Amino acid sequence: MRRGRLYHLEGIVLARRNQGEADRIVRLLAEDGLYELIAHGVRKPRSRKAGHLELFNRVRLLVARSKSSWDVISQAEAIEFHPRLREDFRRATQARYVAELVLAFFQGEADARLLHLVEEALVHLEEEDGERFLRWWEQRLLDLAGYRPIWDHCVVCRRPLHPRRDDRQPYGFSPAHGGALCADCYAGRETDETTPLYALSPSALSWLQALQRRPWEALRTRPWPAASAREVTRLMERYIAWQLERRPATLRMAGR
Repeated sequence: MRRGRLYHLEGIVLARRNQGEADRIVRLLAEDGLYELIAHGVRKPRSRKAGHLELFNRVRLLVARSKSSWDVISQAEAIEFHPRLREDFRRATQARYVAELVLAFFQGEADARLLHLVEEALVHLEEEDGERFLRWWEQRLLDLAGYRPIWDHCVVCRRPLHPRRDDRQPYGFSPAHGGALCADCYAGRETDETTPLYALSPSALSWLQALQRRPWEALRTRPWPAASAREVTRLMERYIAWQLERRPATLRMAGR
């Protein structure tokens, strides 16, 4: 617990919104949690803090505690920048997706593992096309948030799943049950609007297992069929939307 009127804080700017005529509310991810702080006068043309409090910057702050409102950012120094995540629309949308999921799944509670995971995402998204990386990153975020999907065994009969290319029947996916179904359970299970089921190809299931189990470097250059990539992306969107009870806004921004 921080004591005293002033305290130091270091973290990543995940979101901002305007407040009043010249102020801005900043959502910051630090090692010990998510903070909502106010930067007075930061939208004025001569503000010295403005450039430091850009989205996705890692910043070092001096913060004044307030009893009646948001704690106040007194000083701000950016110590790591990600300009391409603001200048390139595709990368910016992917980075905003990362920030949106963090803010949605973690309501104020966070630790150093989450901060490291977000830092890793921002670095990768700035350096390379991020769609495959985001599918890998989603598995780790969901695990950290307590929503780890089950891909290695059937969520109904508990049978281990070992997908092969020559499998003739599709596997299944149930967002409500939290993961994959074997071919027999998928074929025999009834569905309705409240518990939707989706077909899951052997290739997509194999990829989901690999994305959850293996390190990123082991998957970075592995050939990934376009059809499997689209299927995995679609299923992960459905799973995340089910858990959040809404579709992430950044997916609509990206036209998906």
